[in-house]
Amino acid sequence: MTNYYSSRTPEIDPGGACSGIECAATGAVDSLLLVLWLGAVGIVVAGLLFIPRARKLCAEERRRTDEEARAFDRFGRRVAKLEATAGQGPVGGQRVPAAGTVAAATASTPDDRNLRAIREAYRETVMSVDHYEEEYGETLAENLAAEFDDEVATAVADGGQLTPGLKRLVASCAFEARDRREEFGEVLTNEIEALEASEGALSAVDAELDDLDRKPLLDHSYGELEDAYDRLWELEADVESVIDDRQREIQSGETVGGRFTDQWAMYGYLYRPLSTLHPVLSEGTTLLERLSAARHNVLDSLTCRV
Repeated sequence: MTNYYSSRTPEIDPGGACSGIECAATGAVDSLLLVLWLGAVGIVVAGLLFIPRARKLCAEERRRTDEEARAFDRFGRRVAKLEATAGQGPVGGQRVPAAGTVAAATASTPDDRNLRAIREAYRETVMSVDHYEEEYGETLAENLAAEFDDEVATAVADGGQLTPGLKRLVASCAFEARDRREEFGEVLTNEIEALEASEGALSAVDAELDDLDRKPLLDHSYGELEDAYDRLWELEADVESVIDDRQREIQSGETVGGRFTDQWAMYGYLYRPLSTLHPVLSEGTTLLERLSAARHNVLDSLTCRV
């Protein structure tokens, strides 16, 4: 769910937000220390740490977003089929305004069956998605206020009749909520594709580096060491290209799609279970550290052969 859907939105401190490679370096330091520690005890760490988990998080978010979009669409269609009440007779010496307004709907009149039908439809669609309690855990009135606004929530939860104006407003709000989720679904699809592309490029580098590590440097000829040194430079350039491309995506805000206040808020929401908000940058920075160390080891071995 996006951070404008739920009232329980993760707070992102603008003063503490990092940018660009600073975020990558922060997340990568812990990963690098872990790799160094595991290497010291003889455990080989291979493969990427963050991107596969990031893809799973995005895929689950996409599933939930799609489910909510369908739920709001069903709710809006059910509301559109209901019959509205233009006005009611005198109640307590007063007449409910005939105009189809929210004010008319909240007047002191008996609760009509169509308004109850709206509440029932909301519970059976929006509030029945399988992750509702985990993600929201809100009452009907609370969720309506978060999704639509306080006035509409009051009219639906505590109002007396379903006026034509209220009916149109509720249906319109439902379809707008559906559209927001469909737009965010497209953002998530783009993010998943970007993660997959970065994962493919970085995994290829990681696999080639592992192949080099499997054979002791002493078993390489001088020519093989020279080739390995040149190849490590090329691999570093490949990783730097992935990092540069990702940073351009982040800084430009292209992946946000206008759904969040800024790109940091979106990544903070999506990747809050990870130890880094930028899995591609963290992964790339860790690989650069490994490549640099391997290149220096090859250089030391070459120097010893001279």
